[in-house]
Amino acid sequence: MKKLLLLITLTFTIFAYDLGSIPKVNFVEIPKGKPTMIEFGKTKCIWCAQMAPYLKSIKEEYPESSVYYINVEKDVLGAINNNIQAIPTRIFLDANGTEVGRVMGYIPKEMFLNYMNQYGVIEGNVTVEQ
Repeated sequence: MKKLLLLITLTFTIFAYDLGSIPKVNFVEIPKGKPTMIEFGKTKCIWCAQMAPYLKSIKEEYPESSVYYINVEKDVLGAINNNIQAIPTRIFLDANGTEVGRVMGYIPKEMFLNYMNQYGVIEGNVTVEQ
């Protein structure tokens, strides 16, 4: 019985990840007006959980960046309307809300920063190590 409780606790710990100050919203709640990055994922996704610390640290380093998280299990319509076929998926929007880029799957933090810089989500000079 103790082993079962330990296993359940570890399972929930693995799948409960911290996104820090990144808003968890539905797609229709995302404001327009500046370049934006939206991370689509879900709670029981190992690769999404691996990306969470990157998202959190980037948002802490660049607090003015427009970054949002959408749980595809809670905003099914948002995932369907954005043609999300795999998770995690990042969509980059311009200031008008038009998609300008899409990246699917797990990527390292450096690559993540490069995409955010490329699509204007991070303002200012960003030096990314390769």
